[in-house]
Parts: sequence; C-alpha cells; structure tokens
Amino acid sequence: MSERWEYKIVYFSAERWTRTGLPADMNEQFDKFGAEGWELVGTEAIIRPSWFWSAGKTVGVVGYFKRRLRG
Repeated sequence: MSERWEYKIVYFSAERWTRTGLPADMNEQFDKFGAEGWELVGTEAIIRPSWFWSAGKTVGVVGYFKRRLRG
C-alpha cells in the first residue's frame, strides 16, 4: 500500500512584519503545525510589482505543509 498524504497551504501577510524581521507569532504558528504532525515542505514569497522597489515588494509568504494520513 502506498503512503497517503494531506496538504495544508497557509498565507502569511507581510503587513504584520516588523523592521527586524518576521513576527514572533509566525514561529509560534509553525511550531503549532509541527506539533500537529505537519512538515513544512516549501515557502514562496508573494511579490507585488512596485515603482518604488526595483524588484517589487514582498506582500506575503505562502507556506506549504504536508503530513502522512493515518489509518
């Protein structure tokens, strides 16, 4: 029997970010997902084009998680 997985995609808004980095509750959220058996398998920055930032402005991050289905 092959392994079966379930997936979770979570968006984190950059509007809550501080000048010193990501908000502390993002780490808490990741810890919570880990305690529930979720494994972070990737992230992707969501970037909005901007006239003020040559590379665009990061407006959020998407986290991709998976965990093995039980049963």
